[in-house]
Amino acid sequence: MTISAPILFDKLSLRHEHVRLPHWREVLLRDIECLLNDSAHSAALKLRHHPHCETSVVNFGLPSLSQQVPINTDLMELARHIQRIIATFEPRLDPRSIKVVPLIDKDHTWVLAILFDIHARCNLPGEEHLMNLRIALDYSYGMVRVI
Repeated sequence: MTISAPILFDKLSLRHEHVRLPHWREVLLRDIECLLNDSAHSAALKLRHHPHCETSVVNFGLPSLSQQVPINTDLMELARHIQRIIATFEPRLDPRSIKVVPLIDKDHTWVLAILFDIHARCNLPGEEHLMNLRIALDYSYGMVRVI
């Protein structure tokens, strides 16, 4: 697997923030949040029979979840879907190490959000880095935030 530098997204974007390797975690968190907030068009385009399109930039992001009632959402299936998206589009994380776990806590204060913990190993040069983060998926707006 090719290892991409943590500043690749910055070089390709219009942002001119200069990020150095010590800031790899903040850059990676930001890029994962951007990935999960971008809208994939797989449902509208019916890409199931086109595997190369499913993993191309045509399908970059998470399908819109806005206006979906959480009772109708299978959290384990949604976690597997988020895991596939990150494994496909985030080359700085080892795809075999990515684990997405829904937090099912009736007492949490995120009323309109579903929480997920994400654990993965980074493919950064040098020593091994472990990445642990929590995301909140706000299903009323379909927005994901790293918390």
